[in-house]
Order: sequence, then structure tokens, then C-alpha cells
Amino acid sequence: MSVSTAIIALGCLIFLSHIFNALFKRTKIPSVIFLICIGIFIGPMIMNWAEPKFLGNFGNVFTTITFIVILFDSGTELNIYDIRRSIGRATALTVTCFIETFVISSSVIFIFTDLDIMSCIFIGSVVGGTAVAIVIPVVKQLKLREKPTTILSLESALSSVLSLIISLAVFENMRSGEMNIVNIIINMIVSFAVASIFGAVLGVAWAIFQHRVLKDAKNMMFASFAFAFIIYGICDQLNLNGGTAVLVYGITLGNINYFSRNKILKKFTSGKKLILNENHRTFFSEIGFVLQTYFFVYVGISLKFSDINLFMISMIVSVFIFTGRHFVTRFIISGETPEFEREIISIMAPKGLVAAVMASLPLQYGLANSDKIQGIVYYIVFISILLCSFLAANIKRQKEKFDKK
Repeated sequence: MSVSTAIIALGCLIFLSHIFNALFKRTKIPSVIFLICIGIFIGPMIMNWAEPKFLGNFGNVFTTITFIVILFDSGTELNIYDIRRSIGRATALTVTCFIETFVISSSVIFIFTDLDIMSCIFIGSVVGGTAVAIVIPVVKQLKLREKPTTILSLESALSSVLSLIISLAVFENMRSGEMNIVNIIINMIVSFAVASIFGAVLGVAWAIFQHRVLKDAKNMMFASFAFAFIIYGICDQLNLNGGTAVLVYGITLGNINYFSRNKILKKFTSGKKLILNENHRTFFSEIGFVLQTYFFVYVGISLKFSDINLFMISMIVSVFIFTGRHFVTRFIISGETPEFEREIISIMAPKGLVAAVMASLPLQYGLANSDKIQGIVYYIVFISILLCSFLAANIKRQKEKFDKK
């Protein structure tokens, strides 16, 4: 493929991604499905125009860049005030559904594959969360009331964070070869605590530095992104959990006004508010959108439907996850909630970018069974999005028929 052809293809993908987002209003099919299908079409399975190995070492760099951007963007989108307002029900739903998904997926994969227990635990933690990029657009299109919308939005955000924290801790232990569960938990807590402090301190320091030193500088939006890369790189060099540090750094910047009320910080800011404005948030979101577009095409290219056994196992895992969530949400969500909304909440279990990116890390570091881990997670991502889209559209059609009677 020539350079000009590759550039045209990259540009077309961005245009198509915007078109797919617009079509979502009519088709109720998330754009991610179309992007993965494009990857499948141009990949080795059909046209063989592109293969994962074509990216060479850049594939690992691209995965890491996407990973950092998603962590940072997810952090800036988490609003402490919203979390405090609906934290009770959302936390109960998040933790319970995460445990349900984790136990089901880890157990089924351990029983039906030859993967070791740590690899199964890693997969379970990776697919434990739900996809913000899928859940929120679907919920908006279904026009739920404010309370269930807030609960589902918070669950998707919190579960993504929970999935990231736990899967990162498990991944670090996979790299070190640690098999002691107690040590894994202790290391997870210590790693999370140290990385969180590191990310929070640097987030506040960066906000103050921008406010006092760079307040008149132009074109500074990318600087916050660049600092996130620096934080991740430093943590990786120090064998700290760089992912958690970047996530907390994003949360700190996204909620800097909340933290700047501290008496000590006021002395450094002259009592003025430190604000991450809407232009910055839009910029971060657009960067994430572009990387998401290319990454899901990359996921499609990487799918290998030739391994029918892994596909069937992933199908079983996905069906069990949705079935388990149905019973869990029926228990947590009160009977006062309308039946239509309870059904929608019960099927919001799609997996997305966080799971796909995390599944790529073992391959990036050359760990054992990395191909199989990535393949299973990619299958689960694809199947879960299809299931969620189909079930949501079907529930809405049933409701519309009922309303007409």
C-alpha cells in the first residue's frame, strides 16, 4: 500500500466514524460494530489488505498511546459531585456486576481452556467493566429518566476505573510471575496507593504551574496530554503502576476546583479557581475519538475467526455474563423502577475500548498465552456489543408496541 493510499484510508476512517455515529440514531447500532467490521473486511480474514504485524513495533506504541489517552480522558470525565449524588446505587450495581462478570468469565475460561489461573483472572478483570462509549449513547437514545441514566453512566465510568485498577495490578503480577493471591492483593493496594498519590500530587502541581507560570501561554491544550505521557513513562521506569497514576492525574485535573478549595492550595493560587475549561475537555475527547476509531479497526484486523473453539468459549462467556447481570440487577434495582428501565439496565453489559486495550498489554510485553488472551477478549468485546445492541433494540420495539395498545 502506497503512502498516499494509506493517508486517504486514514482520513476516510475518521469520516466514516462520524457517519456511523450519526447513523446510530436510526439503526441503534454503535459505531464500534461498523469499525470492527471494517477491520475484519480489510484484514486477513477477507481482503488481506492489512495485518496486525504490518504495524510492527508501532503496534505496541499505538496501543500504549491509546491506553494513556483513554485513562486520562476517563479521569477528566469523572465528576466528583455527580459521584457523590448517585454513588450509593451506582456503586452497588458496579461492584456486584463486576464481581458477577469476573467470577463467570474467569471460571468458564479456566474450565474450557488450558490457560493458567493468572491469565484467567486477568481476562476476568479486564472484561469486568462496561463500555462508556457504548452505554452512554445507547441510554441517551432510549430516553430513560434522569435517575437510571445517571446510575448507568456512573456505573460505566466506575466499572471502567475498577476494571483498570484491578487488571493493571494483576498484569503487573503476571509480569513478575507472582502467584500468591495475598501478595497480589497487597501489591495491588500498595501500587494503587503510591501511584494515586503520585498522580494526584503531579496533577495539582501541573495545575498550579499552568496557573502561575503559563497562564499567558498559547496553545497549551496538548501540554496536559504530554504531561500524562511523562507521568506514565516515569512510573514505568520506577516500576510503579503508570496507568493508575495517569488515571488519578486525569481525575485531579478534571476536578481541580474541588481540590483547590484546600487552604494550602489557596496560598499557591491566590484564592483563584483552577479550571479545566470546556475547550480542553472537547480537545481531549476528540483525541480519544480519533484513537478509538483506529483502535477498533485494529481490533477487527486482529480478530481470527479461524479459531472456532475460542470464539465459542467467548460466546458462552458473553451469554453467561448477560444472564448473570439480568438476575443481579433485578435484585439491586428496586421494583419501583419501571419494567422497561429495569430491562435496559439489565442488558447494559457491553465491553469496549478499555478491555480491548488492556488485552493487548500481555502481547506487547511478550507474556505467555498473550495471543489467546487477546483473542478471547476481542471476541467478548465484539459479541457483547452485538448482544447489547440487539437486546436494546428489541426491548425498545416491545415497549413501542405496548404503548400503542
